[in-house]
Amino acid sequence: MRAPKDGALEPAHILQDLAQWIPELDQLADYSVEVVANVDSSQIKPDLWLTLARRIERSVEASDCDGIVVLHGTDTMGFTASALSYLLPGLSLPVVLTGGQRPLAEPRTDARNNVLGAIETALHGPKEVLVFFNNLVFRGNRSSKTAIGDFDGFSSPNFPELGRAGISWEWNKSLFWPETRRPSVFQPIPDVLPSAPWVIPWVPGLDFSGLQPALANQWAIILEAFGTGNLPVDEGLSEALSGYVADGGMVFIRSQVPRGSIKLGTYRPGRALLEMGARDGLDMTREAMVTKLMVLKGYGLGRQKIGHMVGRNLVGELTEPQP
Repeated sequence: MRAPKDGALEPAHILQDLAQWIPELDQLADYSVEVVANVDSSQIKPDLWLTLARRIERSVEASDCDGIVVLHGTDTMGFTASALSYLLPGLSLPVVLTGGQRPLAEPRTDARNNVLGAIETALHGPKEVLVFFNNLVFRGNRSSKTAIGDFDGFSSPNFPELGRAGISWEWNKSLFWPETRRPSVFQPIPDVLPSAPWVIPWVPGLDFSGLQPALANQWAIILEAFGTGNLPVDEGLSEALSGYVADGGMVFIRSQVPRGSIKLGTYRPGRALLEMGARDGLDMTREAMVTKLMVLKGYGLGRQKIGHMVGRNLVGELTEPQP
């Protein structure tokens, strides 16, 4: 990003900026740059995830690099990282997303250090989709943007970081995703992805009946519940959700609380949701859950199969409950 005369940030000329502002890149690696898209990350749509995944796949298959860095705006980086983790399972090299809270050309920018760290991660890190931000390496589908006004812009609420850049690198190698674990359902990259499921954060006093007519055109909804999965399950909500499921819709529940795993059967309201046909998202981030559902449907899976797969740990995106 760069700030023009009117002060509004806009996408930068990346080739020129990298050479100008990070000249020591040449000391780290031999690299080439390709512009897949140059847009504000708030404008990214699912078709760009597919384009990016296919371009990465070609480089991986050609074996023409040791790692790949994706420079990405921070607003939707967690969504892109999660989507790529499902679209590119079983990677043979690291794919690292990074960006900055301040533009590369700005004083005190964090983007410069993030780019350098991402390149080192791409050379030496685990072979999966990652996010490098402020000296920490996160699994891509476990990361979320959790801060606006400081450089700790990203965190991994329910999974430890995979690496840390200090004077020397520290790696949590026991947490790396095994390269051999490639879910057969995720191949090849689908031609299209469906629209995103509706995400509805529940608040006290929400009149769900007002949303019911609009649900008819939605293939899935994610209700963000209180705590371990509680909603005020009154007659109106029960009737609306039961009817929606009976008509072919899918209902998924995740918690509004960033840390911890949802347990729908813990309290009576959560148990009632299970009886209506709802499925829980365990400890997935919003980004991981939304993109997982989209990719599963993009592969042509039916409602029953999606409902089963959403609770399985496919590419490191969730913690399966112990039996």
